[in-house]
Amino acid sequence: MGNSKAGKRFMMTAVLVLSLAVSGIAGAAAGIKTMKKDGMELMNLRQAAMMYGYSIEWNSKDRSVSLMYMDKMMDDGKMMDDSKMMDDTMMPAAKMIKIMIGSKKMMVDGKTVNLSMAPALYDGSTYVADTVVNMYMKPAGAME
Repeated sequence: MGNSKAGKRFMMTAVLVLSLAVSGIAGAAAGIKTMKKDGMELMNLRQAAMMYGYSIEWNSKDRSVSLMYMDKMMDDGKMMDDSKMMDDTMMPAAKMIKIMIGSKKMMVDGKTVNLSMAPALYDGSTYVADTVVNMYMKPAGAME
């Protein structure tokens, strides 16, 4: 029986380590800093904005971040050439996004969208749930 309990502990530990490793792969593979909070994957908003061609502006009065799509995406750290941008699958779902720190609502192209987790500040950077980046900022063609 002692071996059975030790085996179960080992398996549980292995599963936990693998789940933590796999959860960071998507953001890490894209070069975006990620972190976990309350079991959810959060992504660095500034890094995602730069990668997917958004300008970013911080408003300290209302503690919000405004993003505007600028039709230029990063490809391996360099701006993508225009020939690659002509494909509609390389366009993101949203052109304008406004995120309020601490609020579970954001504005996407003038419409209110509910969030599963409020954006938060960590070490001077804004972090958002990975669904914000994947659903609204990342182009459909980049999801393959």
